[in-house]
Amino acid sequence: MQESIQREVVLFTPNKRYTGKIDLKNDGIRTIDQLNSSTIYWKNPAEKSFDDAVLLYDVIVSVHGIDKLTSFKKLQVRLSDIILFTDRLEASGDAAEKQRAQTLSAKAKDELAKAKIITEMRGDSFYFIFGTFHGLFKNKTKQRYFPLTDVKVYEVLRTGSKWDRIEIELGNTFIGLSSNHIESCTLSDYEEAASV
Repeated sequence: MQESIQREVVLFTPNKRYTGKIDLKNDGIRTIDQLNSSTIYWKNPAEKSFDDAVLLYDVIVSVHGIDKLTSFKKLQVRLSDIILFTDRLEASGDAAEKQRAQTLSAKAKDELAKAKIITEMRGDSFYFIFGTFHGLFKNKTKQRYFPLTDVKVYEVLRTGSKWDRIEIELGNTFIGLSSNHIESCTLSDYEEAASV
């Protein structure tokens, strides 16, 4: 087996959060590129049970109100169920990543814009997301996951006959958002949306 590195990620699926480590071929690969790849890297492909899954190590499963519902040494999570993710890479959402995005945007003549997004309801919850993206939204949503920076994420949960809105602590200002789980969105120029 070849050597690989691991990176801590947090995967959000309907009503659950998985915190664990994924294998990467090398340290230079961004998490979003790994999860958008047509061939997700597996250190040991013989462990793969699903074609559309990522393998997590040292996993903690959380649900609303319970920080550690259970844990696993290894766990496969299907990509089609991941609504959004963030990683614990310190460069995520920082000035270096923003500079990279701005450089790519300038080359492509893309605009900086704000998005307000509502995900589809799965179970008794959905996500309300505010974020900044660089580029043409239509082009970004052709990918499995697309990047948003300067993000605020709220989970909206039905509890009995009422709804609760809870801000999700991400640990940084970057997420990868699944284009398959967007139910609705609105876009605005960055200056207009600065006071969300």
